[in-house]
Amino acid sequence: MLLLTVLGFYMSMLKYTAAAQPLARHALPVSQWRKNSRNYLQAGDAAPFANAGQSGDADKLLCEVGSVISAGLPGRLPRKELFEAHAVMEVVNRHFPTESRIFEPCAGCGLLAIFLVLSNRGRRVRCSDKKQPRLARELHECVAHKWPFLRQQIQWEEADVRKTTVTVARDELLVSCHACSFLSDEMILSAKRSFRPLVLVPCCYETQPVLTERSWLPNWSFRRWPWLEEGAVNRRGRTAIDEVRIQTLKNAGYDVAREEIDRQISEMNRVIVAQPLQQQV
Repeated sequence: MLLLTVLGFYMSMLKYTAAAQPLARHALPVSQWRKNSRNYLQAGDAAPFANAGQSGDADKLLCEVGSVISAGLPGRLPRKELFEAHAVMEVVNRHFPTESRIFEPCAGCGLLAIFLVLSNRGRRVRCSDKKQPRLARELHECVAHKWPFLRQQIQWEEADVRKTTVTVARDELLVSCHACSFLSDEMILSAKRSFRPLVLVPCCYETQPVLTERSWLPNWSFRRWPWLEEGAVNRRGRTAIDEVRIQTLKNAGYDVAREEIDRQISEMNRVIVAQPLQQQV
C-alpha cells in the first residue's frame, strides 16, 4: 500500500513537471494563441497569462482567470472553453451591463458564470444542468481560492430541461452558451413564457431531425417549438433555423440583436440577444 502511495505521488509530480515545461505557444503572445484549441491549459501557461495581463497584450480578466486555472487545475480545462466563456461574457456585458441576477441553464463547467460575476461583482448567477460535472466543482473551488465571494454569488442546482420546464424568475436574465440543438429552442420557449431577456449562443444544429416518442422524455417533441414546423425548418439548414428563432422572438414582443463571438474561437459563433420591448405587468 505504501509503495502504491509513493508511486502515485511521483507519477503526479512527473505529470505536473511535464505540464510546467515551456510549450511552443509560450513563444507567442497570448493574443496569438490558437483560441479554438481543445488542448488543456497547463501549469506552464500560468506565467504567460500573467505577463499578457500586465502588458495589455490580452484582456486582464481573461488572463487573471487563465493564470489561476492553469496553475491550480492543470490538464483539466480545454483552452477553447476559457476564450469562449470570456467572449460570451463580453456580449452579455455590452447589452446587459446592469443586470444583477442571471440564470444559466445547461451551464456545463460553470466558467461563464465565473466570468459574469468577476466582471460585475454585484451579480448573482444561478447555474443549472442535469448533473453538476466534477469539473464544475473543481473549477469553482480553484477560482474561489483567489476570489472567495464567488462561493456566495454562484448557486448550482440539478435539473434536466428535457424533462422539467425551465422557470426563469421575473428578475433574471436568461443566458445560455452552446445549448445543443433543440435545447436552444427550449431556451427561447422559457424566455417567452417569463417574458425575460435572453442571450443565446446556439450550437449543434439538427438538420435531419428525428424526434421519436420516448416514454422517458414525454415533453420532448416538436409540439413544444411550433416555429420549427415539425422539423421542416431544420432541413433548410442553420441559417433558416436561426432566422425563424429570431422572428419568433420578434413576434413575441422582443427587440432582437444579432451578435457574433470571434470565429477563431468557434465556427458556431452566432449570438441571439433578445430584449423585451416593454415589461409585462
